[in-house]
Amino acid sequence: MKSKILSIAVLASLVILAGCEFDNYDEPQSTLTGNVTYNGANVGVRSGATQLELWQYGFALRQKIPVQIAQDGTFSARLFDGNYKLVRLAGAPWSNQTDSISVTVSGSTTVNVPVTPYYVITNPAFSYTSGTKTISGSGLVTKVGTANITSVTLYVGVTNIVDANNNSQNTTISGAALADLSTPKTLNIVLSTANQARQYVFVRMGVLSAGSAERFYTPVQKVALQ
Repeated sequence: MKSKILSIAVLASLVILAGCEFDNYDEPQSTLTGNVTYNGANVGVRSGATQLELWQYGFALRQKIPVQIAQDGTFSARLFDGNYKLVRLAGAPWSNQTDSISVTVSGSTTVNVPVTPYYVITNPAFSYTSGTKTISGSGLVTKVGTANITSVTLYVGVTNIVDANNNSQNTTISGAALADLSTPKTLNIVLSTANQARQYVFVRMGVLSAGSAERFYTPVQKVALQ
C-alpha cells in the first residue's frame, strides 16, 4: 500500500512539474502588423468577417495562425521571431490568390498585403440635410475584377463599427440602377426618429459582387446631425 501511495505521489509530482514547465514557456514578443491594400490604399471589410493565415516554416507542429482583418483593412498578430508564409484566404471581397507571401518576423515587423477587389468605391462623400433629415452618400463604383456587380448599399450606424451586420439603417440600389458605372452613385436615407435625436451617426458604403458573400467598404465616416 505504501508503495502504491508513493508511486502515485511521484506521478503527481511529475505532472505538476511538467505543467509548470509548459507554463514557463515564453510568450511571443514580436509583432507583425500590416495593411490589406489595393493601389496603395487600404481595403475596407466587414468587421470580424475576413482573415489571413500564417504558417511558420520549419515549425514542428505546423498549425495555422488565423489573423483577423479589422474593418479598416489593418491587422496585427503577436508572434515568435521566424519565417512565415502568409496566405490570403478565399471568401473575401477580392479575387482568390493562391500564391503566398513570405514574411520574416523580427521584433516589430510591418507588411502590406496587396489584393485585387472585384469592385471599389472611390471618392466617397457623405452629407446630412437637416430639413429632410436625410443622410446622403455617393461614390464612384469601379469594376476591377471579372465578377458582375450585385448591389451598392449605404449604411448608417450608431457606433464606429458599421457594415452589413452592424447598422441601424441601410438602403440599397441594384439591377438597372447599376447598369452605368461611369458616374457616381448616390443613395439617400431618411433617418429614423431615434437616429434624428442623436448628435451624430456613422456612415459607410459597400459594394457587393456576384459570387462573393463579402462587400468592399469605404472608410467609416462620422456625420454630425446637430
